[in-house]
Amino acid sequence: MVKKLSNIIERIVDKTGLKRLISPKVGGLCGVLGPIIGLTFIGAAIYFAPWFSWTDNYLSDLAGDVGERPIWSALGKESLIFNFGLIVAGIMGIVFAANIREIPMLDTPLGRLGTLLFFLDMVALCAVGIFPKTTGFPHAVASVSFFLLVPLYLLFIGTVVRRSPEKTLGWFITLLGVIALCLAPLFVIPRPWGSNAIAEIFPAILMAVFAMIFGTRLLKGKFEF
Repeated sequence: MVKKLSNIIERIVDKTGLKRLISPKVGGLCGVLGPIIGLTFIGAAIYFAPWFSWTDNYLSDLAGDVGERPIWSALGKESLIFNFGLIVAGIMGIVFAANIREIPMLDTPLGRLGTLLFFLDMVALCAVGIFPKTTGFPHAVASVSFFLLVPLYLLFIGTVVRRSPEKTLGWFITLLGVIALCLAPLFVIPRPWGSNAIAEIFPAILMAVFAMIFGTRLLKGKFEF
């Protein structure tokens, strides 16, 4: 199944010309700017939502509630800002993911699985904005997928990098994965200690740290291609 998904993504990347159009510097720039844009837009949406509470709401509540209309702007500007930011960050993440799949250091079965999961996570992030909470089930699938994938690809990629000359980087990425895994119970702990926006922002920050580190190294030409 994993190999089939990987082959499908490779065909998509080839047919869209991403490999030809995305240089390491472009991919690296997307890796650095994507998380900054996503987190900035989330912050802006919260700024325009005085009702929002980190302990009583999910981040997705900024988009509205199930069944509310219009789908993408149910609550006004905070909904538009939130959804748009996630879509842009997700698209930039997809571009970045297509690039890191080409790093020779990650060209191992576990490395390809890790980059595949990261690619799918960026698709899920984009889908969270395309299918906001107002859409109900599609949003739930996209949102749960995003959070579940974070610790998996961090641990897989970290393990592969630890076996390369980049051992320090590998241990750091692995640490991010362990932290993400340890934070997972927050999603099932009742409020106010869990099941809230605080529980959601931590995995997003860990993903952002990973993307910005790899993106910066791509920009500086630290990875061989």
